Amino acid sequence: IGKALQHRSEAICNAINRYNTQAAALNPPRPKLSWKDIAEYSFLGEFDLLRHSCTDIQVLDWTKPAYCEATTKYFKLLHAQEEVSHLNVKVR
Repeated sequence: IGKALQHRSEAICNAINRYNTQAAALNPPRPKLSWKDIAEYSFLGEFDLLRHSCTDIQVLDWTKPAYCEATTKYFKLLHAQEEVSHLNVKVR
């Protein structure tokens, strides 16, 4: 995640500046973000700004830990199946 943040740092800084401009214009104003805040985030669920959206996303299924864990396991299973197929090709 750190490498990805560094690679896209200019785009992230521009997005932070745009967010802070818009956040200040809201009534009530939303908290400002800094590069330090963003650099400390490791998962989308940690972004507090999602809590201030028009739709209450906290009630959606994908925000619940069980769904998140199931999705993660599903994609790990898909990747494992891909890896088995890839290894079978190598064995031949």
